[in-house]
Amino acid sequence: MISLAGHHYGTAAQIAHALGSDITAARVRDWARRSRHTGDRLHGLLPAHHLPGQGRGTTWYRYDQAAHVEMLTRTTSRGRTRVELTAAA
Repeated sequence: MISLAGHHYGTAAQIAHALGSDITAARVRDWARRSRHTGDRLHGLLPAHHLPGQGRGTTWYRYDQAAHVEMLTRTTSRGRTRVELTAAA
């Protein structure tokens, strides 16, 4: 992750890793996609910042915004609840 102006940014994989073992990079990208649609309740909450570079470039997401979106999606009556994975002894 990188820090810029007091905020932490990461790629979808980095954000997913920071949020927990049951969050995937695909889920973070899905939240960002939903954030672009005006009819979705996540509209505007997780903008993606794409920077061109080698190959296709890199897309960055703000960690605090992703954590907020995760909280919103976890506290609804729809969808699955968070599952904490524990190591087998």
